[in-house]
Amino acid sequence: MERRKDNKGKVLNKGETQRKDGTYMYRYYDAHKERKTIYAPTLNELRIKEKEINKDILQGIYTTDMTLNQMFDRYLEQNVNIKPRTKFKYRTEYDRWIGNSWIGKYKLNQLVKSDIVLFYKELSEKGYSNGTIKCIHKYINGILEMAFEDDMIRRNFAKKCIDPYKKISTRTALTKRETDLFLTACENARWGYNYLLGFKLMLLTGLRVGEMTGLTWNDIDLKNRTINVDHQFIQGDDKSRTSYHIDATKTTNGKRKVPMSDDVYELLKELKETTYFDSLKFNSCVDGYKGFVLHTRSGLPILTARFNEYAHKIVNEYNTNHEEKLPNITCHICRHTFCTRMAELNMNPNALIKIVGHASYKTTENVYISVEDDFVNEEFFRVMRGIG
Repeated sequence: MERRKDNKGKVLNKGETQRKDGTYMYRYYDAHKERKTIYAPTLNELRIKEKEINKDILQGIYTTDMTLNQMFDRYLEQNVNIKPRTKFKYRTEYDRWIGNSWIGKYKLNQLVKSDIVLFYKELSEKGYSNGTIKCIHKYINGILEMAFEDDMIRRNFAKKCIDPYKKISTRTALTKRETDLFLTACENARWGYNYLLGFKLMLLTGLRVGEMTGLTWNDIDLKNRTINVDHQFIQGDDKSRTSYHIDATKTTNGKRKVPMSDDVYELLKELKETTYFDSLKFNSCVDGYKGFVLHTRSGLPILTARFNEYAHKIVNEYNTNHEEKLPNITCHICRHTFCTRMAELNMNPNALIKIVGHASYKTTENVYISVEDDFVNEEFFRVMRGIG
């Protein structure tokens, strides 16, 4: 039986066909026994594609039309260990950064390393920080790694694309003077007393804002001067962005007992004497927790956004009326500031990581501690006087 040939006399293999316009196509069955067709302008290009396809089939890799967005949906569905709130956070972040972008609509079997490099470069040029690009990479790398493990693609092209963006600028802690100026400005404000107390608590204890807003009077042991931290207040879940919840601490190391300084003790003692019954009179409850230390008029915890808005307004008003400017201040800056002050006082590193709930001092030192010039100068001359 004579084999089929193209218009140039070349013998065509099984599944190969030359079309009327002179181009070529190849029909085959993938690993799932589904009929597939590929096209190419020349026979040589077609056979290069055939070689890759047959290699994939031999290795158990199946060709898929699934996009990056569709694979992310599968990632969320199959990961049963993700908390509802975390799943909501992942979905929101992915949709904002990737879902509506050109790369999100790319098919997995078409995505190559240069696409990912270009996408990260575009984000950087738009002003996205290295930290945000690292977060975006976490999703893309995770999706492609799962696709690789499922034999959908030959390799995960995303792995080393993040290397140029690994360096993240640390948040700078407030200096002692900036801290004093900020708190004085808060005290001089005619509103927001509860917000002032919240910032004082974060600056004096190193608590995360969710840990601070979730504190109830059952967590406060004035007799032994300790604060029990075993939960945090969060907003939103996989069904509603505005729902209130009490969740576990950010990490297992986050469960801890934080000692009270004299300032914290006096602050909490006064608060209990003046607001304890106010916190309970509306019987406001979040997932079984009630009697929140800092609360709204209805007894519910105060949102993180309200604290950050308060700080932003205080800083703006101060900077408008003073030549010496305050930096941008957020709740998390208070945690950095606490770690820095404790390090400056030579607190034992093992004690510090216990207080702030870190697993390793490396995290505390590399991310949270900022050494200001005045402190460096003081330490230098203190040591030099000792030598003299």
